[in-house]
Amino acid sequence: MALCSLSGGRMEDQYLAVVKKHSEGKLGKRGCDSIAELFGKAVAAMEETRGETKDILGDLYQGAITYGEAGQYFSPEPIARMMAAMTVGDVPEEAKHERKSVCDPACGSGRMLLAVAETQPHWLFVGQDVDLRCVRMCAINFALRNLYGYVIHGNTLADERRLIYRTGFDLVGVVSEVPLDNCPEPVRKIVTEPTSLAEPATTLTSTDEPREPRDDADPEPTRRTNQLRLF
Repeated sequence: MALCSLSGGRMEDQYLAVVKKHSEGKLGKRGCDSIAELFGKAVAAMEETRGETKDILGDLYQGAITYGEAGQYFSPEPIARMMAAMTVGDVPEEAKHERKSVCDPACGSGRMLLAVAETQPHWLFVGQDVDLRCVRMCAINFALRNLYGYVIHGNTLADERRLIYRTGFDLVGVVSEVPLDNCPEPVRKIVTEPTSLAEPATTLTSTDEPREPRDDADPEPTRRTNQLRLF
């Protein structure tokens, strides 16, 4: 619901499908009312920590929802800032406004990327995670801070992309679903297109299922081998 509400009406069908499951009961006491109230409080907490990109959603997720389920313990924010400083380093004055791309192949709620954004908010941020809940949290974190980037749902090691969110204001909203073909060149370089090996090449969008190989396919088809880069 929170993610859809930031899309400027482009994800209205998804929003209505979700809210329908939580709309029974007395007005003000329904599940959807509680979620809306919680989201408002989370945004207010982010406003109180505007000087730093504090991961409010990640803290709520670990402390009140999963309790470390499946080993999901996000990096403490001081560690994320240290890693960002080691990766980015001191940017020379003449290069401070140069736009670069940074990618986290196991982004969780986006803490490493948020740490980079504290000093380089104009960069392009790309995150990927196997957990859809984490992907959505990361997209919300980016969207509420108007960070431009892409958050990919899929297993990085298994060369998998199920869904891609684009974040950053585009005159309609601050988040949207996009197919890989609509992503800019820096993102396609992070997610490299086909080389050789075993399966037919496919391009998946957020609604596609893997396609069966055609009868006239090459006897030695190819598949994508993607590389995630930090640059």
